[in-house]
Amino acid sequence: MADAMRLGVALLAAGSSRRFGEGDKLVAPFRGKRLGEHAANAIPKGRFEGAWIIAQQDDHPCEDEWRRLAFTPILNPQAKRGMGTSVALAAQLASEAGLDALLIALADMPLVPTAHFEALAAAATSRDSIAVSSNGVRMPPAIFGREHFAKLAALNGDRGARDILAQGEVIACPSGWLIDIDTPEARQKYGQGSVSAPKALPKGDMK
Repeated sequence: MADAMRLGVALLAAGSSRRFGEGDKLVAPFRGKRLGEHAANAIPKGRFEGAWIIAQQDDHPCEDEWRRLAFTPILNPQAKRGMGTSVALAAQLASEAGLDALLIALADMPLVPTAHFEALAAAATSRDSIAVSSNGVRMPPAIFGREHFAKLAALNGDRGARDILAQGEVIACPSGWLIDIDTPEARQKYGQGSVSAPKALPKGDMK
């Protein structure tokens, strides 16, 4: 049963922010908080026995808020090699903790509501479960049962998880929930909550 599953969550926050220009986009103001704080606030921590932030630097400006929300920041020294290294590190942490499934979410997706994270957690009913978000395109956030940890842990650099995501149960949701804020223009456009989202903005490394 889903209630017996021991779940973990990893919020990936080690991106380079290349398209955002100078500085770390996760510290940029967005709807009353730092951009990098929204997903951590929306994730229902009571669902998860382990909760990590995969970060690129120590003493991140969002760290106090992350820790207040019961996330443990973990430094990824390989972050510049691509998102695959953060996924691999998260899978290793979940495996070492003896968890049955791992939710992977992205810190630059600030508009995913708690209800969607709840739906993904509820879809993890066995150790071979996979459930992925979709607005017509499969993408994170996604949850993976323990049987897939080894394959996730083998990811490296820009090598993505397309094959694994393709196997998953689809948890459909509105496109607006899956916006990722990669540019200053996107922050300005969606930061006020008054503009409709585009049809799809898929993430590259997790597809």
